[in-house]
Amino acid sequence: MAVINLNLFSMMLRFGTDVTVVLPDEIQKDEKLACVWLYHGGSGDHTDWLYHTDLVDEVEKRHFAAVLPNVNESCFVNMNIGGKYESYVAKELPSIIWNMFDCISKDREKNFVSGLSNGGYGCLHTILKYPDKFSKVGAFSAGDKADSVFLNDGSEKSINRIRLFGDGDLHKTEYGLTYLADLFIEKELPKIQIYHACGSLDPWLDMNHIVRDYFLEHKDYFDYTYDEMENYGHEWKFWNIELKKFLDFAGLCEKQN
Repeated sequence: MAVINLNLFSMMLRFGTDVTVVLPDEIQKDEKLACVWLYHGGSGDHTDWLYHTDLVDEVEKRHFAAVLPNVNESCFVNMNIGGKYESYVAKELPSIIWNMFDCISKDREKNFVSGLSNGGYGCLHTILKYPDKFSKVGAFSAGDKADSVFLNDGSEKSINRIRLFGDGDLHKTEYGLTYLADLFIEKELPKIQIYHACGSLDPWLDMNHIVRDYFLEHKDYFDYTYDEMENYGHEWKFWNIELKKFLDFAGLCEKQN
């Protein structure tokens, strides 16, 4: 398989940023590969998926493309004070990648977005706003940032939260997942499939349950699947397992020789 490291200049961000593309070894002429866009966690970067999971082997065995963007600690949103990372990952980067790699399909039915922790929140945020580009999402250990307790006390945590989202209640803003989901229902946007997973020992399990309960209450509008694994926390062992489950869910099965 090919692991291609790129540094692209983003017009949205106004600086160069890293992205990794993983492709299978053999690609037929005029073939259009399904693509999984993988979002990293808050304290990591795009390379984490390469070092902590079986992604590279899965790309070869299941014959798909993977794109791993780096967005620093932005949560993949247009920051209140900072870069327009949502616009970059959901609009600009797909256009760049599709133009650079003709073997990657532009069809929404063959483009899926997935992520863990902050990236899990980010991938849900992306697909709820851009269902015209992505048809399936795999969100691991993914709560809604609107449900996080916020105290404007001058601490580094509160300063970072204001930098990302502002200082008010996020439930009625586009940073809130359930708010975006309500808008999704109102607009009757293209149907999406959601795979959501969390470990039973995850310290933010309650936030995952809030998101789970919302989608289960609105099951007439969303094709939603939830998986909770016992004895796993906020950890790579769990995310590696769930990545494979999501690939199965997305129909990216192992190719037979």
